[in-house]
Amino acid sequence: MKKTSIAQISAREILDSRGNPTVEATVVLADGS
Repeated sequence: MKKTSIAQISAREILDSRGNPTVEATVVLADGS
């Protein structure tokens, strides 16, 4: 298994289909994936 590290994390609060606040996150790895 190849080891990689996290380059960037961003999170934001969105509203789901019922109007409840939910956290959505995007994680970018050092290799770009």
